[in-house]
Amino acid sequence: MNDPGETLVAVGTPPGRGGVGCVRLSGPDAARIARRLFRPQSDDAMLDGGPPSFGRFVDREGRPMDHGFLVLFEPRRSYTGEDGAELWTHGSPAILAELVEAAIAAGAAPAGPGEFTYRALRNGRIDLARAEAVRDLVRARTLYQARLAFSQVEGEVARRIAPLVETLEEWIARSEAAVEFVDESETQLARAELARAVESMLDRCREWLAGFRRGRVVREGAQLAIVGRPNVGKSSLFNRLLERDRAIVTEIAGTTRDTLEEDLDIAGIPVRLVDTAGLRVVEDPIEEEGVRRAHAARAEADLVLLVLDGSRPLEPDERQALERCRSEDERGRTIVVRNKTDLPDGFEVVPDAVAVSARTGAGIDALRHVLRERLTGAGLLEAPIITDARHARCLEAAASALDRAAEGIRAGLSEELVLVDLVEARRALGEITGEFTTEELYDRIFSSFCIGK
Repeated sequence: MNDPGETLVAVGTPPGRGGVGCVRLSGPDAARIARRLFRPQSDDAMLDGGPPSFGRFVDREGRPMDHGFLVLFEPRRSYTGEDGAELWTHGSPAILAELVEAAIAAGAAPAGPGEFTYRALRNGRIDLARAEAVRDLVRARTLYQARLAFSQVEGEVARRIAPLVETLEEWIARSEAAVEFVDESETQLARAELARAVESMLDRCREWLAGFRRGRVVREGAQLAIVGRPNVGKSSLFNRLLERDRAIVTEIAGTTRDTLEEDLDIAGIPVRLVDTAGLRVVEDPIEEEGVRRAHAARAEADLVLLVLDGSRPLEPDERQALERCRSEDERGRTIVVRNKTDLPDGFEVVPDAVAVSARTGAGIDALRHVLRERLTGAGLLEAPIITDARHARCLEAAASALDRAAEGIRAGLSEELVLVDLVEARRALGEITGEFTTEELYDRIFSSFCIGK
């Protein structure tokens, strides 16, 4: 991270060409540097916090190279909480690069990943959970992901844990008073009331942690592998789920020799869909590598679609695959699909198989529904509170401390010992929003941001 006294500069729009590009400046000299790169069209003063000013942008030699808008921000109106400026140009990489170099020549320092958001955190504009949500919003691949991240940018995580923090702080204060003024009757702890409060807080932590699996899938997405013997219709199903012809489909066994991957949106959950080579015994080295990759894709996937041909009896290896599906390890992540229901039925009864026709599209909506339930659970798709693994670890630490406190109360331990666990739970919750953290953690979190945000 740069010195807080330096003025940062970076391109704020994605690499490549576009209709509009943006260069951002933040720091004490942001307005001065921005004015050196801009020639207003009129003589109106460019006021900090005022409306955008139209004019020309100039290079390091003062030569005009584009026209656009300059916007200056006062600290109370800026994203970072300090003086800021944005230069809106056409989205030419050459123009944007020259403006950054000109700003550096005028005294700015190139921003590292996430440095603008880091300054917003340091200046009290946002907490750590909201900063992490900014990163997630930039990375969102589905609209549902974006909406969830935006709610967290707006402070949803801090708002939801605030009542829990307030209750903890109240009981910490009462416990400290009981320890400090042990002879005063009015400061004595009502242990039964404390026990109920601790159990209630513990239940809330467990409830949020129970929703983390779904939250993780929503935030990070899932991988779905389509496996089965040759010519059962894996590639046809792959195309049907994508709603476009992506994989080559023929009657020739072994057409798919390598894994083929595409992104799919299942009820707002980003899914990496993997079409694999047919599972069989082969002698050709190329086909053998394809089969090996198919097994690897299955092993790495969060969910597996085992596709069977509904127009013929099962093969021995398919029976073995179905037996594996019923094992404790595989039952929760394997969905059996009976394909080719548009053909005469030669299928043996397999419980819970989803019947589809990849050729006609029959049953695909039902399959999507099953996929959604396996990914997020049944019922309404409510926004999870915890989606970040770091937040989950903090909650687990808080729950462990509260569990120890509850056990200590039941065992009749002194207020001093119970207080230690309550303080530890409070600290763990504070780590979510950044109240208690380290520079090393900041460096690790913000290094995962893009430059310019």
